[in-house]
Amino acid sequence: MLLAVGDPDGAERALAQVLRSGSFQDVIQNVLIELMHCASYRRDRVGFERWRERCEAEKLGMPPNILVDFYLKAGIGRARFRQFDRAEAMLDAALRIAEPAGLHEFVFRIERIKAGLRECETSLCVGPEAVAEPAVQNDAVREVSASLARFER
Repeated sequence: MLLAVGDPDGAERALAQVLRSGSFQDVIQNVLIELMHCASYRRDRVGFERWRERCEAEKLGMPPNILVDFYLKAGIGRARFRQFDRAEAMLDAALRIAEPAGLHEFVFRIERIKAGLRECETSLCVGPEAVAEPAVQNDAVREVSASLARFER
């Protein structure tokens, strides 16, 4: 939710807290995927690769829905870093898992993203010049983010 409203720092703090709590394996896997997604959102290529590698190490133990989410968000990250062939390969892998598993919502999302991928490549819509600095504009979101920052200490 914090990432959706433009607060990647707050999202990362919240996710890091969950990671430190040592929760269930599926929760940890989801957190790793979301941390990878946050890093790509911020255009932090080193962070993205670090979290992607952590996710790769968890792949064998991921149920289909989490594995599809990993491939989807890794594909989005690759596209953000203008690695469109690799992004397409990741999205294809996600689709190959989602369809037989009956993960229809994922199938629709993946197909929609794949349909626009080459258009983005052509127009460079994922380039750094098209990215505005995220601004947290809601007082409630700022309050949650500040609370997370205090909790982290």
